[in-house]
Amino acid sequence: MAERLHERGAETVVISSEDDILNLATTPLKFPATVEEELSPLLYILPGQLLAYYLATAKGYDPDRPRGLSKVTLTM
Repeated sequence: MAERLHERGAETVVISSEDDILNLATTPLKFPATVEEELSPLLYILPGQLLAYYLATAKGYDPDRPRGLSKVTLTM
């Protein structure tokens, strides 16, 4: 997917420890820790969430109230 996005000129932020995929990113964030592939989502989720939080607040958005998301559950 990163290759297809790179070919289309998309702006991408990649968090990884592997140089091959980091070279395709517009904004590469090298994370030096290496773990088994099955555990990597657990390791990379925190920096990704922090990036999303700080990017939203820097743009003046409330990350707890995203546009278009309804947090109301209707029951009948």
